Amino acid sequence: MSLEELYGYLRSSIDPSSEQAQRRFIGAQSFFSWAFKEELIPYGRKVKILDLCAGTGLAGAALVEALREWGYESKLVVVDKRKEDLVRVEEWLSGETDVYGAVMDCLGDLTKLGKFDVALLFGYTMPHFDPFRAAELFRNVARVLEPHGVFMLEEMDRFGTFFYRKAYREIVVEARGEDYTVVSLDEGYNPLKGVIRRGYYKIPGWEKVGEIETRYWDLAGLAGLGKALFEEARIIKRENHGIVSVGDIIHLAKPFK
Repeated sequence: MSLEELYGYLRSSIDPSSEQAQRRFIGAQSFFSWAFKEELIPYGRKVKILDLCAGTGLAGAALVEALREWGYESKLVVVDKRKEDLVRVEEWLSGETDVYGAVMDCLGDLTKLGKFDVALLFGYTMPHFDPFRAAELFRNVARVLEPHGVFMLEEMDRFGTFFYRKAYREIVVEARGEDYTVVSLDEGYNPLKGVIRRGYYKIPGWEKVGEIETRYWDLAGLAGLGKALFEEARIIKRENHGIVSVGDIIHLAKPFK
């Protein structure tokens, strides 16, 4: 089984037909409506949105719908390496929208996609980026934002949760199906990259699916990294925005030019 097949087991949170994803979409739309009211999202005649590691475009589409309710038009560009996910973005949208899907890595040349008012990275994606790749990602995003632009990341304080509160587990159940369970195991730490390698197995049978290197980020670490590239960096905790199905938010604004 390939690593791509592993994501097939874990993607129910972005599938437009799943109740879990639909709840996340409603929550994300509510969050963006709150953020717009709090003046955390720049607006204009047509808001240009870049949704990175977008999957099916849940976050970007939720922002489009929130802005539509406030009377603003949007242009949405969704970026992901899986075309089969990107083609489903319109399933989230209630009306005609200017949408473009780019099948590419978010560390690729984003400048060819244009300039944007808002960049999003939702879905707790940062564990896939070690510190070096995270710095490259933030720099890549800063390059394509307008001077007034913002970059919003949905995350959680994994370091505080797993290590300070001692919730880290060497074996984790990642997904369940009718006749299988996918678990991950701690298989070592790489001090040169600051990541823990986790192996994924399908049981019964202990068939190895693949390995993923994971970085357990803290919120302050991400915000501090962002402060090197943006004039403003803040952390919006879940209890501050009040949307249960949306995590903590790193809000970076006004990239240095």
